[in-house]
Formats: sequence, structure tokens, C-alpha cells
Amino acid sequence: MPKKQNPYLFKTIKVKKRMYNPDYGDDRLCICKHPYHRHFDSYENNTAVGCKYCDCFVFMQGEEDGKSV
Repeated sequence: MPKKQNPYLFKTIKVKKRMYNPDYGDDRLCICKHPYHRHFDSYENNTAVGCKYCDCFVFMQGEEDGKSV
């Protein structure tokens, strides 16, 4: 007797999504020298789009008051 088959195969997928953190501080500077809030699109529910002024895609905090953080 043939083994009973399901019509679909299932795969579980985990997704990590970058999201805007309103408590982080909009004026913190990235290593690209542009502020945190410029890495998100305020017209698209603050979707993480990368820096609007350069090719920097991921915000990485740079220097603050001349000291690295």
C-alpha cells in the first residue's frame, strides 16, 4: 500500500527586520556622519532604507563629542 502524502511541504522561516527605535536618539551620528533618523523613511512608516545622503545602508554609531562610542 502506498504511503499517504500531503499535498504541500512546509518550511519554517525566521525573519529579522530592522526597525526604527524612537528612544535611540534621532541626532546620534552614524559612521557616515549622518544622523540616525536619516536612515529611515518617515513617509513609509519609518522603514529602514539606509542613509538618504550616501550609500550607507546600516546605521553604525560613530563618534560623539570627539570620542568613539
